[in-house]
Amino acid sequence: MKKSRVGLAAAAASLLILAACSNSNNNAGGNEAKSGNAEKPANAAAATNGNDKATAGNDTATTGNAANKPAEKPDPFGKYAEPLEISVIYDRNPESEKSFIPDSSYESNWNTDFWLDKLNIKPVVKWSAPSGDQYNQKYNLMFASNDLPDIFLLKSTDNKQSARSMLKKLVDAGMVEDLSDVYSQYASDEVKDYYKSFDNKALDYATFDGKMYGLPSQGDTYANVQILWVRQDWLDKLSLQAPRTIDDLVTVARAFKEKDPDGDGKPDTIGLAMQNQFMDSGFTDAVSIFNAFSAYPKSWVKDSSGQLVWGGIQESNKKPLEVLAGMYKEGLIDSEFALSDGNKEAEFITSGKAGMQIGSWWNGSYPLTFNIDNDPKADWKAYTLSTDNKIHAIMNFPTDQFLVVKKGFKSPEAAVKILNLATSISHSKFQETIDRRNELNTKFGTDKVDAPTIIPNFGIGYLDTTLRSVKKFEDIFAGKANVDDLDVGEKQIFVNSLQPNHDNPRKDAGKYKDYINWMSALSAIAHSDLDIQWNGFSGTTPTYDAKMGSLIDKQLTVFTKIIMNKEPVDYFDTFVKEWKAQGGDTITKEVNEAAAKESGN
Repeated sequence: MKKSRVGLAAAAASLLILAACSNSNNNAGGNEAKSGNAEKPANAAAATNGNDKATAGNDTATTGNAANKPAEKPDPFGKYAEPLEISVIYDRNPESEKSFIPDSSYESNWNTDFWLDKLNIKPVVKWSAPSGDQYNQKYNLMFASNDLPDIFLLKSTDNKQSARSMLKKLVDAGMVEDLSDVYSQYASDEVKDYYKSFDNKALDYATFDGKMYGLPSQGDTYANVQILWVRQDWLDKLSLQAPRTIDDLVTVARAFKEKDPDGDGKPDTIGLAMQNQFMDSGFTDAVSIFNAFSAYPKSWVKDSSGQLVWGGIQESNKKPLEVLAGMYKEGLIDSEFALSDGNKEAEFITSGKAGMQIGSWWNGSYPLTFNIDNDPKADWKAYTLSTDNKIHAIMNFPTDQFLVVKKGFKSPEAAVKILNLATSISHSKFQETIDRRNELNTKFGTDKVDAPTIIPNFGIGYLDTTLRSVKKFEDIFAGKANVDDLDVGEKQIFVNSLQPNHDNPRKDAGKYKDYINWMSALSAIAHSDLDIQWNGFSGTTPTYDAKMGSLIDKQLTVFTKIIMNKEPVDYFDTFVKEWKAQGGDTITKEVNEAAAKESGN
């Protein structure tokens, strides 16, 4: 359930984050390339004569007088003079195929026509396989045989190594193209702007020995900060101020426990709903409490010497454990939390017996939705927690895949053009995407979809895309801006959900949930001073595979015992020693070695 809700939430935000390629009416560069100056591949010679031959086994043509011809100016959206075939791979989804519109297939659909029309790029299927194990196995085998498609997405299929680690191996083996020059020459201003907004750190992530070997993904990340959701109606009834610090949290939880906020005359409420997997972010967790003390118990962080260390054994965990142990002792959290998963703990919220929960910005849609449906008075608002006026959080680096080009492919700039166009129709020209979807709905019904593109396009954006949007919404409500200042995706959200609820609060439950997700939760994050750390390692090592699972289980057991007052807080020190002795030190050594190797050090 938890994973499915996360997926639904992500889909709800997709209008602003990463849109799929759509609409044959898109003019993103399709008309910019005139017939007289349509581009040839970047690595191809500018001209040939009757005596020139193409070198066997090499995609690059040679010519005696090509060097004397002035080079054409690179066009980020330039259409090739002749169809450019690129070999691609794709994973099939047999279930989604049932919903394809008539005559639409992976190999031939509106999307393939789109790329041909706009860039004169024609995808040719090298191989395909059903999604899941079959695709993953074939995907991984192609590296061993050095039988790569021309352009493809490089990503981890088993979480045992990061995409960057995989890229480094391909670079060392000489299997992928250096894209430094073609990026500099062909990347659109829009693409460059997105990367520059993160100080080009994503590009650096794809760079080894000064050369860039992939186009990195860059996703909307900052909205994932964990926050505290509170029953505002309970706060108002008890004349309490909103909790902003950990001390405030405890004070409010105590009042919610002791002062009968639901008014039923029974001592049956708890302050904070918290599940047994409380170190995992999502909902009914305790992540914000740990993060407030700069504790990141399930991530790799850097110590003062720059070495990676496991966050779960750092001294910073002691204070949040002490806070939670005190709350448990007072009965401010569920006495049986250790036996309750997230959905079970959410029942306290549904029944109206919990006044607070820590989770994500989308929690208005789940799990708060059931309490909102059951109780017209339930009014949830979101706040961020801190101990030093900064909101601390840790996240995975916003790049987890790369668009790469096989070594020797004659037109490496095609990958950059694909990214340019995909980015354009996901952001500045998103109206074309919506128009296409509406066209399909009219012709075939809302239950039919076009086959997905097999061009390996993917999205990039600002790390704070969603937070930028919520500030625009606030300005409109404050009379400082108008709806026309919004982009197409933002306008859909504002007009369809936010404005109606603002004008008629809670008249429509669905719109109300969208409203609190955006105008309460995301707004709270947007106006916070964020201190974002990046998880230092996301792969595995031999000892990691063999022992990390049991060490994580041990950590959860020890933390739970401390919270339930079965062990004192200082027992944490004993746990650290045991963690190190039972394989943790070896894992830490291997992790640092792997990270250094991945960085080329």
